Amino acid sequence: MAKYRIGIDLGGTKLAVGIVDSTWRIVAESVSHDHTCCDEEGILDRMARNVDEALGKIGASRSEVAGVGVLFPGHVRWPEGITLTTSNLACLKGFPLRETLQRRLGMPVVVDNDANAQALAEHRFGAGRGTRNMVFLTVSTGVGGGIIINGELYRGATGTAGEFGHMIVAAGSDAKCSCGNRGCLMAMASGIALRQAAERNAAILASQGQSPGLPTSCLDLDDLDGERLRDGFLENNQLCQSIVEEFGSYVGIGIYNIFQMLNPERVVVGGGLLNLPDHFLDTVRKVFRGLARDMMHDELDIRKGELGGQAGMLGAAAIVHSEEGPFGISRDQGEKPAST
Repeated sequence: MAKYRIGIDLGGTKLAVGIVDSTWRIVAESVSHDHTCCDEEGILDRMARNVDEALGKIGASRSEVAGVGVLFPGHVRWPEGITLTTSNLACLKGFPLRETLQRRLGMPVVVDNDANAQALAEHRFGAGRGTRNMVFLTVSTGVGGGIIINGELYRGATGTAGEFGHMIVAAGSDAKCSCGNRGCLMAMASGIALRQAAERNAAILASQGQSPGLPTSCLDLDDLDGERLRDGFLENNQLCQSIVEEFGSYVGIGIYNIFQMLNPERVVVGGGLLNLPDHFLDTVRKVFRGLARDMMHDELDIRKGELGGQAGMLGAAAIVHSEEGPFGISRDQGEKPAST
């Protein structure tokens, strides 16, 4: 009898595997960072290695696993599990990840976008508990999201719904996004936008007769990352304070657009930028409420995610659980992938 589900969080820098038991506890993990320069076969090898290493920590075998959920940092065609686009793992673009990994592991596999699974995890186990209609927005190196409608994950026609990072929040901006458009939320408020934001805000402050310096932990703008941005804000560095204010404003605009399109009862915000001081989320809420005004008949609850780094692995395992019925997952799929 299957005792476990496995969640694999395949990221641009980290490959994390979690073994999840029937009580939704992560009972074993295996984390590595050596897959990013590999080809397709090398990445599959490392995923299989981490699966076996995590299972070995609890003395379990693959035969005790109901299924494997894989989170992919990009668009995924659902339910086929074919990767469509990614800016982190170029070798996997247009790759039949579900079918190939399923054959490699001999276990049922489902593949979904990483933010979708994090949304599902926060809805079931974290800050979204008790809601029927919820949006998850992750603001980190990039910006992504997941949508819960009537208690179910909404993926759209081909599985790419919830890409909030590519909603345009600053139409007149010169800031270019990885998608090629300008003024996307991801181009205005994310880790990859940090350098452009620093240059933009430094120029604005200089035009006002101020000479903003870098935080004490930075030698130049190339050193500025999320952690140093937080430290600079706390030491009252003008540049860092203006960047945090700007990021919060654009995320607030983004949530206003989400509110108008989907009218959720709650928006859960996760990702690395939530490590910034509370002023960031306070600004998000303030800007949102200033735009919504009397169009908001019931208060939209905007809160931090609760699961942190566990959201990915738990969400991947939860997708396996969700699809065991309607998707028809069975042990037979591990030997011969079901047609999709």
